[in-house]
Amino acid sequence: MNKWARLFAGLCISALMAACTPAPDGPKVETARLDNGLEIIVIPDARADVVTHMLWYRVGSADEPIGKSGIAHFFEHLMFRGTEKIAPGDFSKTVARLGGQDNAFTSYDYTAYFQRIARDKLPVMMQMEAERMRALIINPDIVAVERDVILEERSMRVDGRPSRLLSEQMRKRLHAGTAYSVPVIGWRDEIAALNAKDAKSFYDRYYAPDNAVLVIAGAVTLADVLPLAKTYYGPLNPSQRPRDQRRVATDLTVADYAAPQVLKDARVRQDSWRRLYRLPQSTPENRALFAAADVLAGVLDGGLTGRLYQALVVEQKLASGVGAYVDSARLDNGEVMIYASLAPKAGFDDIAAGVDAQIERLKQNPPSEAEIARAKMQLVSSAIFARDSQQTMADIFGRAAMLGLPPQEVIDWTRAIEAVTPEDVRRAAQELLRVEHSLSGHLSGARAKESR
Repeated sequence: MNKWARLFAGLCISALMAACTPAPDGPKVETARLDNGLEIIVIPDARADVVTHMLWYRVGSADEPIGKSGIAHFFEHLMFRGTEKIAPGDFSKTVARLGGQDNAFTSYDYTAYFQRIARDKLPVMMQMEAERMRALIINPDIVAVERDVILEERSMRVDGRPSRLLSEQMRKRLHAGTAYSVPVIGWRDEIAALNAKDAKSFYDRYYAPDNAVLVIAGAVTLADVLPLAKTYYGPLNPSQRPRDQRRVATDLTVADYAAPQVLKDARVRQDSWRRLYRLPQSTPENRALFAAADVLAGVLDGGLTGRLYQALVVEQKLASGVGAYVDSARLDNGEVMIYASLAPKAGFDDIAAGVDAQIERLKQNPPSEAEIARAKMQLVSSAIFARDSQQTMADIFGRAAMLGLPPQEVIDWTRAIEAVTPEDVRRAAQELLRVEHSLSGHLSGARAKESR
């Protein structure tokens, strides 16, 4: 998985921040807040007469009531089922008829809905999005239909993919005792039990202007957006019921961390190994440490020149592919993942030993200035591409807002990246890549040898 793909997945906050850093003529972000609590972020971009309209809600799977897993993702589907003024399915049909595109996604910490549309159609998007924010139709028949759709989605995207199943099992152990131990899509038996009463309670609490951030990027300014937002979103009543305080792990030790999570499945065609490290919560106090961690990931996974590729693929021929990334784009505990696809004659222990050797090298001796420069250059390259995508800019600033980061902190992030030294990277390896905070996973075909 490359850094560009991970940016869209929201898996690395420092990469996200670096990617949105402007050149001298970069984005001039404008902000406002309505009386009902709706926050507004506008990123003017006049290069094309289009806009990306995104509405972000401060609710994700980690906010679900115990026993109701999957309900946050459930609403990603229910929001397209209609209101009194919008018939089921007509939301997306209207967007398409107007020449636009729309979609939605759910994470542990937030849910977002977006449309990319011609600028003069922005009022229509605001009107429809505001309509479904507080006037969604929720009844047992609609809930039953959409619940079956989600169960089928889980079958295809998780149950039908051994790699996803292993990741799910690993995170259940890695984040035991916290909300991140539950998959975003939910557990099958709990999804099957969701009902209209659950849905109505969840909707009334979280789908409200005081729990949302409106992000618009494109050929508009705040002066254009604010009157429209007041017209369509302004009359909506706040819920005045923010998300509950969540438990964040301070003791990062993983129970039985030396015992790998093993999954054998006949559908697997190539054995793979992975390791997840549990991270402390990202705070203003440790922001510099996470900047160093992002550079650390670039040293380990720098493409063909990265340490892991050179050691495991080129020199030792243990793997056909290898990579690493940092995922600190979360309100609670983040992760570092290192992964490898095994070469035909390699074993899981061989891969683990090879990875451990490279981590130990970094803990004992800082990387070279050349390695650091190369990792930083990759982050800057991401910035260049990100500025070319209006939708990506809206996505970056929206995700940051969901994590409580103001736009200026996002814009200024590359200063922290540029300040990272080789010694900072060594410290990040020492503090964040601790074996007792990790869990390894082995994925193999059903006929794999036990010794592997």
